[in-house]
Amino acid sequence: MKWVLIIIILGIILFLGSSFFLKPAGIKTAPQPKETSTEKERPIKIILAGDIMLDRGVEYMIKKEGGKDFRFPFLKIADYLKEADIVFGNLEGIISDKGIKVGSIYSFLVDPKAIDGLDFAGFNVLSLANNHALDYTREALEDCLVKLNDAGIGYIGAGFNEKEAYSPFIKEVRETKIAFLAYTNLGPETWKANENNSGIAWVSEKDFERIKEDIKLTKEKADILI
Repeated sequence: MKWVLIIIILGIILFLGSSFFLKPAGIKTAPQPKETSTEKERPIKIILAGDIMLDRGVEYMIKKEGGKDFRFPFLKIADYLKEADIVFGNLEGIISDKGIKVGSIYSFLVDPKAIDGLDFAGFNVLSLANNHALDYTREALEDCLVKLNDAGIGYIGAGFNEKEAYSPFIKEVRETKIAFLAYTNLGPETWKANENNSGIAWVSEKDFERIKEDIKLTKEKADILI
C-alpha cells in the first residue's frame, strides 16, 4: 500500500512538472510588464523655423570657418532639431548650380552641397513660396525641386506646374497626417506657376476663395493643417 501511495505521489509530481515545463503554446506563466507609454502615444513634435539663408555672408563663413562643410551653421542646434518629428523652414534661396541671375542684387543661389547641411539638421519640409524662388530662372528652381525630392525633403509653395505648386505636402507621423500649404504675394506675378510652367504659389487678394477651397480640401485629407 505504501508503494502504491509513493507511485501516486510521484505520478502527480511528474504530471505537474510536465504541465509546467511543457506548457501549451500561447499560455503565459507570468504577467508581462505593462508599457507606460507606447511609441504611438508619444507626442508629435514639430519645429517651425523662419528663413534659412545659406548664401552670401553665411556661405562665406561656411567656407572660411567651416571648411566648406554646410553642416557648419547647424552644429550647435542639430541635436535639438533632430528631436522633432517634423522640422519646417522657409528656404531663402534656391539650391542649384544652374540658371542665370535675373533678380536684383539680393538674389540668392545656394551651393548644392547645402542639401547635406539641411539633412544633417533634420529639415524634412521646406517652403519655396518666397520672392527668391526664381532669382535664377525656372531652370534653377526645377533643379532645386529635383534635388530636394532626391534627398527626401518635402517642399511646398512651388512646383513644376500650377497643380503641384498649390498642392499640400502631407507627412504622416505615427498614423497622424500633417499637411502643409504655403503661398506668397511677393515677387512678380509672372513667377506664378501655371498649367504649363513651373513657378510659385503666388497669390493676391483675388485668390482668397481659392485658398479657402485649398484649405477645405486639404483638411479632408489630413488630421492637422499648417
